[in-house]
Amino acid sequence: MLTRLAIAGYRSLRSINVELSPLNVVCGANGVGKSSLYRAIRLLAEIAQGGAIRALAREGGLDSTLWAGPETFSREVRSGAHPVQGLRRQEPVALKLGFASDLWGYAVDLGLPIKDDRTLFGRDPDDHRNRR
Repeated sequence: MLTRLAIAGYRSLRSINVELSPLNVVCGANGVGKSSLYRAIRLLAEIAQGGAIRALAREGGLDSTLWAGPETFSREVRSGAHPVQGLRRQEPVALKLGFASDLWGYAVDLGLPIKDDRTLFGRDPDDHRNRR
């Protein structure tokens, strides 16, 4: 049985990490991300079975699966005083999906580099987690 589900950067789901039980019910108002949650689980299952390219193509490509909102929310945005507005991204854009059970787990991190025309090094693969 799966015990945990983690999704970050998928469509309207900025970041979610939930503990699962034998029966899980997802409910909520329109537009809160129920369908995105279902679609992310389906995408994760297809990717885990070796169908990453096909699954992403069905989603409309990696760009269409990624969180399009801002990296951070100011206090004014969180309180509703200002609307949500996008800014130039400072961090790499990534879709992260994973699940775990008592015996094993699986995680995938798909993303795009920050576009930086000042140097060609910006096009190199970058594992930002291993920086010291």
